[in-house]
Amino acid sequence: MTTFILPQSEPEVPVSLTSDLSEEQLLSFPAFKTWISTLQHSLSAQKHVSHTFHPDPYKLRKIDVQSVDFFGGGRIGFVKLKADVSNDNGEKLPGSVFLRGGSMGIMLILQPDDVLENTEDDKQVILTVQPRLPAGTLALAELPAGMLDDSGTFAGGAAKEIAEETGLEIPASDLINMTELAIPAASSDTDEHLQRAMYPSPGGCDEYIPLFLWQKRVPRGQLKEWQGKLTGLREHDEKITLMLCPLDQSIMSKTNCKASDAKVISTEPLMLHDARWTKLVLTTYKDPLGKQRTWEHAERATRPKDSSIDGVGIVAILEKPSGPELLLQKQFRPPVDKAVIEIPAGLVDAGESAAESAVRELREETGYVGKVSEVSPIMFNDPGFCNTNLNMVHVTVDMGLPENKNLKPELEDNEFIEVFSLPLKDLYKECKKLETEGYAIDARVGTLAEGIEIARRWKL
Repeated sequence: MTTFILPQSEPEVPVSLTSDLSEEQLLSFPAFKTWISTLQHSLSAQKHVSHTFHPDPYKLRKIDVQSVDFFGGGRIGFVKLKADVSNDNGEKLPGSVFLRGGSMGIMLILQPDDVLENTEDDKQVILTVQPRLPAGTLALAELPAGMLDDSGTFAGGAAKEIAEETGLEIPASDLINMTELAIPAASSDTDEHLQRAMYPSPGGCDEYIPLFLWQKRVPRGQLKEWQGKLTGLREHDEKITLMLCPLDQSIMSKTNCKASDAKVISTEPLMLHDARWTKLVLTTYKDPLGKQRTWEHAERATRPKDSSIDGVGIVAILEKPSGPELLLQKQFRPPVDKAVIEIPAGLVDAGESAAESAVRELREETGYVGKVSEVSPIMFNDPGFCNTNLNMVHVTVDMGLPENKNLKPELEDNEFIEVFSLPLKDLYKECKKLETEGYAIDARVGTLAEGIEIARRWKL
């Protein structure tokens, strides 16, 4: 192990190296140069009386390099070191550092040239799918990205990465650095001189990532050619598959959305001629005494002419070794401005039976494939207010089937559904708990829970 004094350090900072790393290699490693420069500036800012640590300033006292990884050609890839930073009172700051340097991410947005310009229609984002062993996966979908090398500017490095990962040749001048637009440059010596980029893991790693944007209109056929294309530099062990994803899905993946994230922005009166799904009706009727009266109520405008019901509610029981569980959903409902705990449900299509509708809706909303065991009599949700009705359809789900292990819901663009399940025996207790957490309980779920609780209490 060799040791040298860090150039221009005050007080002098000894640096210990591993046997496979030289002083020249470390001092020329771009990530180390950026890190030490940034740290020294930050430590020097403590001299200003307004600095939090001015009364007891911290100092860099030594650096111990613990390990180094080399890329091809003897180029340093990663350095792990321990920095001793403390004040004269012996108070230390956490100093474990993983140096890898800057990276960049690039959002490539493509739009077929046969759609109207200046619209968001049919825009696609190019994603790369590749093995990422640190994440424990062989297929991680991500924005095209890569480490900065010694070749020059952020934009130049980004353009080079795009060419390597996607095959697209893009002039660096066409790229928009979005992080520079969002993060102002340092304006004084008291400001931190961090990179104008995002730091994904500053508790242990120096990596910083500027994000770039590039948009282009291309022939639709060219888009199809990119889908599934295999790219990457094989000499760098890169095995990359391109994937095209609709822009609206890439910005906010439905798998990452929470029902509770939604909220009502405003409400306003709805004119009758603008209503698509419901209508208000004034009904005149005679009461049991023969007196004529009127009643205001709502009706669904979507019931198929050949159907006696509007929709189905699905009581889906998951058959698990630990006991039966009820399949539930969390879904935001604007009329109550809350995420609601519901059973899977949906409207029937023309020519469709209640059982057929239940199997279809279950698969579309949750991905589960089930078998119908019972169809209830027709039930009315709120007969004092509307004529909406449904059949409750009992469905059993065999968890041993392959199709019920790799679930693939088929949600519509406006559907954001979180699927979960609860043991039937705990349903009543869990509903009360969910209500305290801010969720609304759908009457069908609440009625099932009440029924199970009544049967338990009365030993029915």
